Amino acid sequence: MPASLDPRYADVVHRRRSADGAFWIGVTTTHVFCRPWCPARTPLPEHLEYFASPTAALQAGFRPCRRCRPLGDRSSVVLREGRVETPLGEMVAIGTTDGLALLEFTDRPMLRTQRERVRHLFASEILPGEFPALRQLQQELAGYFARHRTTFTVPLLPLGTPFQRAVWRALLAVPAGTTTTYERLAGDAGRPGAARAAGRANGDNRLSILVPCHRVIGSDGDLTGYGGGLWRKEALLELERRPS
Repeated sequence: MPASLDPRYADVVHRRRSADGAFWIGVTTTHVFCRPWCPARTPLPEHLEYFASPTAALQAGFRPCRRCRPLGDRSSVVLREGRVETPLGEMVAIGTTDGLALLEFTDRPMLRTQRERVRHLFASEILPGEFPALRQLQQELAGYFARHRTTFTVPLLPLGTPFQRAVWRALLAVPAGTTTTYERLAGDAGRPGAARAAGRANGDNRLSILVPCHRVIGSDGDLTGYGGGLWRKEALLELERRPS
């Protein structure tokens, strides 16, 4: 085995059941994560990321494989849905025991599509009820709107393609009280010149406010579109500009 090759790759190649629970693999070409012995076609080593837990893989943006079921028994009841009241309107929050998968205003036209996308990604029905991150989310959003906090620590599950995840990470790096453009966002995500693709990834963000897509404006300074409504985008930016 080449010295540069991760020694765990041998477990993947030979589908060793003895490695089950020792680590999980994320496949960058399919955006799924698996057990080491997954019967699917063995990925090339450069297309793998290794994780110490399913939670780490989910929080990195990979969705669970439907063949080897890396979530184990939890895969049958993953998603729960609750509501959060904010000064800008009610929001729906969907998550699992591992974190938050969706946060969106209930009157957003794309909510139904985004909700179905989450259900498909997790291959799970969405059941009403609380989940561990919900109370933390409620508390942190209350602090945000009261101008007591500008960042969030709620665990997120940003499932998406590698480029989408890169865009969302770039969004998380934009400080409150500032804005960026689609051009800069594309460059920060590693694809200079791909402003339109960055705009699509920005629009596909399913974690409103927490992943601050409202901080992206046009290169001419125009607010541009916002799924929750331009009036909300303006209100969020104004809130973040005010001194605490």
